[in-house]
Amino acid sequence: MQRLLHRYRVILSCGFFLLISLLLAAVNTHAPYHIDPVGVLLLEVLHPFQMGATALSRRTGQFWDHYVALWSIQEQNEELRRRLESLEGVAQQARELDLTNQRLERLLVLQENIGGTAVAARVIGRSTVAWVQTLILDKGERHGIAKGMAVLTPEGVVGRVMAASPHTARVLLISDPNSGIDGLIQRTRVRGIAAGTIDGGCVLKYLQRGDEVQVGDQVVTSGLDGAFPKGQPIGTVARVGTKGSGMFQDVEVMLSAELSKVEEVLVVTLSVAHARE
Repeated sequence: MQRLLHRYRVILSCGFFLLISLLLAAVNTHAPYHIDPVGVLLLEVLHPFQMGATALSRRTGQFWDHYVALWSIQEQNEELRRRLESLEGVAQQARELDLTNQRLERLLVLQENIGGTAVAARVIGRSTVAWVQTLILDKGERHGIAKGMAVLTPEGVVGRVMAASPHTARVLLISDPNSGIDGLIQRTRVRGIAAGTIDGGCVLKYLQRGDEVQVGDQVVTSGLDGAFPKGQPIGTVARVGTKGSGMFQDVEVMLSAELSKVEEVLVVTLSVAHARE
């Protein structure tokens, strides 16, 4: 038997595989779907590649979506930044306008308090020479401004008009060495002349050694020079001393008005003597 099988092994093997093929064909014919062993094998082999391609496609799509989303967000952020800058500019302008209105209201109150005729003017220039302390105003003779008139702010004395043209005026500040305004110590009523210094400060001249004055005393206008209303703030005594054996005290004054920050002023166009008549 064994010899017989060995002799006809080729024929028997072919017949066995033929029988198996016929059985598979018969089953495949009667089954609701066709079995494709090669196709199944190919599907199994290609499965990892398909999964990788699908994952790559998904990640590429997600990356593109994120890129588009980020670009859109960037554009929105840029638009929001522009709007914010615009709103900040508007807010800054509104704040500046509000501060200007506050200063002008205080000038109006000052004008009412001095009881004379006065003109509000805006500072449009300053001296570029260090040892000359002057301001340029945007109003002049056509507005009633003339040489010698007092210039004030609500904080205190600014100076005196030294020259005027039809549309502008130049003001000599109280801090200029060439200035001189009649003032007094408010507490003791001791009089002196408030004058500027070379470094832009202020001193009260001609107070004798026996005159009572101390640090912290308020210095105001005396009203006796015919230009400045009485009682306008000049400054505060910052230092009191003597120079050698001289007869006068050395009185340094800290000015009430910050002259470097003055933007609007009030020019007293009616003399004090005339206003009293």
